[in-house]
Amino acid sequence: MTAVLPPPGELAADLGSLLDASGLPDVFLGLEPVPAAPVDVPTDPRAQRIAEAAKASTARVSALACGATLTGTSFAVAPGYLVTNAHVVAGSDRVRVTIGDAISDATVVAFDPKLDIAVLRAPKVSVPALRFATKDPARGAIGAALGYPQGGPLTVVAAAVADRYQAIGRDIYGESRVPRQILELRAQIERGDSGGPLILADGTVGGVVFAESRTDPDVGYALAPADVSVAVAPALGRTSAVDTGRCER
Repeated sequence: MTAVLPPPGELAADLGSLLDASGLPDVFLGLEPVPAAPVDVPTDPRAQRIAEAAKASTARVSALACGATLTGTSFAVAPGYLVTNAHVVAGSDRVRVTIGDAISDATVVAFDPKLDIAVLRAPKVSVPALRFATKDPARGAIGAALGYPQGGPLTVVAAAVADRYQAIGRDIYGESRVPRQILELRAQIERGDSGGPLILADGTVGGVVFAESRTDPDVGYALAPADVSVAVAPALGRTSAVDTGRCER
């Protein structure tokens, strides 16, 4: 019987894709690892205090792609420039960002389907830029994740870093294998939070939320800040739109 089965790793990856209907990127090749031991998360009031200064810089993203409207989260990193996940804007014909009651058209000026990062240019958006942490946060670091779950209002979720490691997953289309430095968060991440910032206690961006756990509602995943900041830097100052690939779904 084993002679006709694919290698164990490929079989596990196929099972993972069959079981998943989230449309989120494959964080891991195969089955999701057992979550790290829990860490203490901040109280809700403390998480709100940590997030307060970042609220004005966190925007809802709406992307029209293949006849559907996809929603996610983004945050300002320079005047007129915001970061989100590539899977939020994949295949998009039109992108808009909303902060409060202000709605602005945005242009995708960088699109990385492997790391799962996109940079948006929205020159009418004038909000404080958030700074990336100078090093990846360690286990136990506390913070707050900001996002627009289900495309609803801005929400602050208490969060803490449970682990940091390199994960071998797939790009947003489920094709090529991709190594990513990720943070495992003790946080209740939902759809729509993708692209939102993890704000650390010092006010810096300690990660970019990009996936929720498929096995534990109290676990989410973020891209580590060092890799994201390196990927984002060359796009700041660009004005021309780039190809956003095909629709992910």
